[in-house]
Amino acid sequence: MSTRQAGAQSAIGRARLGHGERLMPAPKMRADQYLLVLVAACSAVDPVGAEELSAATGVIAKNCGLVPVFAMNCGLLVKGHRRATYLPTEKGRHVARAFKRSESEGLTALRDKWKGQWFARVVKDRCRYGPVSREGLVAKLMTAAGAEKERIKQAHILLDLMVAVGLVTVEESGELNWFEVSSHTATQPGPRGTDTPHDATPRNGVEEEPTPKNSAPETPETTPGDSDQEGHAGRAEGPERPASDIPRPRDEWTSTDREPQGTGADQDLLSLLLPPVLLADLTRLTSTEVLELHAHLTAITALTAKLRGHRVT
Repeated sequence: MSTRQAGAQSAIGRARLGHGERLMPAPKMRADQYLLVLVAACSAVDPVGAEELSAATGVIAKNCGLVPVFAMNCGLLVKGHRRATYLPTEKGRHVARAFKRSESEGLTALRDKWKGQWFARVVKDRCRYGPVSREGLVAKLMTAAGAEKERIKQAHILLDLMVAVGLVTVEESGELNWFEVSSHTATQPGPRGTDTPHDATPRNGVEEEPTPKNSAPETPETTPGDSDQEGHAGRAEGPERPASDIPRPRDEWTSTDREPQGTGADQDLLSLLLPPVLLADLTRLTSTEVLELHAHLTAITALTAKLRGHRVT
């Protein structure tokens, strides 16, 4: 196929987008092929079209002509002087220089340039409570793109690109997560992906948590709730909590979870109830203790409602 024909196909692809729809990658290429052509286009010195990109990468020209449209939308390419040709922007040249040094640097540079794109923001927001299934992220991308169901393959290719670049990581469970969230929660116990080299440490429990600033033995954490509230309390609220995200019981007592040893300033009701008690924490109680807890909470609810003047039904 000639360069002109490939450019015409790209124009037709853009015209098919409805009002308010967002552009996603064409579904005819794998993510690794997309990256190969994208890097070749960003490395170009003279204007390149589908034929030149095909000669540089070995990918057929018909598919090479589909990449520049998405790259232009991401700010990596601009139109060249000749019809259906393209030149890299300064952002694109920066990515090409990074790839020339090493693939790792190139992926990092591309990841940094894509973090502000609409699809990256959508996935980051969807993963704010933890890992999400692939189907859940694809559905979210489809909704954000205003796409109909026939464009679902494009959403899958876009997600594959984000995984290839490193914006999205794969957990051991097969669920997907935003790469910055995975790095932040690396100190929490639980499974994690083995194919995400940018994650610094595995979740192996308390032993791998950062050393506290205060070396006193009775306070294992100097910032209680910092990672726990991020991973547990944060998931307990919000409209988009994943159904499969089941909280785990706490492995140790923090300063606010410590069992009461008497009365004092740190044993008021508020400090005992914060952070909130999770359902998974009840596994540490016997059946008798669960019933006692239920009776006490019921009594507190009734008394509090009476003090505030509300009728208890």
